[in-house]
Amino acid sequence: MIKKFFKIVFLLIALSGSRPAIAQAVDPVFLDPKVDIEVLLPRFDSLYQIAMINNATQKQEHAAMLSAMWNERYTRWLWAGNLSVFYNYSFGNLPFFAYADQSQPTGLTQIKEGYRAGFNVQISVFDVMGHRGRVNEAKEKIRLAKFKQEAEAQELRRKLGQFYADMVGYNRLYKGRNEDLITQTVACGVAEKEWREGTIHIAEYARQKNVMADAEAAYQESFRFYYSSILQFESVLGVPLVSLIRRKK
Repeated sequence: MIKKFFKIVFLLIALSGSRPAIAQAVDPVFLDPKVDIEVLLPRFDSLYQIAMINNATQKQEHAAMLSAMWNERYTRWLWAGNLSVFYNYSFGNLPFFAYADQSQPTGLTQIKEGYRAGFNVQISVFDVMGHRGRVNEAKEKIRLAKFKQEAEAQELRRKLGQFYADMVGYNRLYKGRNEDLITQTVACGVAEKEWREGTIHIAEYARQKNVMADAEAAYQESFRFYYSSILQFESVLGVPLVSLIRRKK
């Protein structure tokens, strides 16, 4: 019973100390505080061209423009709905004015079966008068789709540039806060050693500890801003940043 009790205790301790694995949304190479993200990634113009191809909004606008173009082509041929050609084979006692037969004074002949073919034209005044207007409307929808796509492209460049500037700025801030934390950690270690040796007062050591706590808080905050900026930039770009890392030749 005692062994079983200790096994349960050890198992609970192990489960409480273990943490579930968290999916890494950002590649760890970008989270290294020594990394300069501008060196890893292509130039902004290249990133913009990549976003134009992979951004979800751009894909949607491109599809809308293609839809408008196909609708315009369809509208142009709506008039053809008034034309019809038929060809079939039918049978039965059907009277036709075929030729004058002496045996039938009425000029009718009875055809029991055979092939039938013909051409039918049905003209609607409304369709004729309104066809040009519908075609012009379809053309204007194409222009509207193009203008909207251009506007979305400009908005994409503005948003991408803003997020790129935030990402680069927070990357530099993250690197600076990391250096400050390393420096303050060393300073705090020296202060602890001097306090234990009696060369400084406890108040000085406590001050160094407070400065280190502030440096660590600033480091964590800069990491949060930098991490969030990467996620925002990737969402607009449309592809993971790790796939765009420039390889050294």
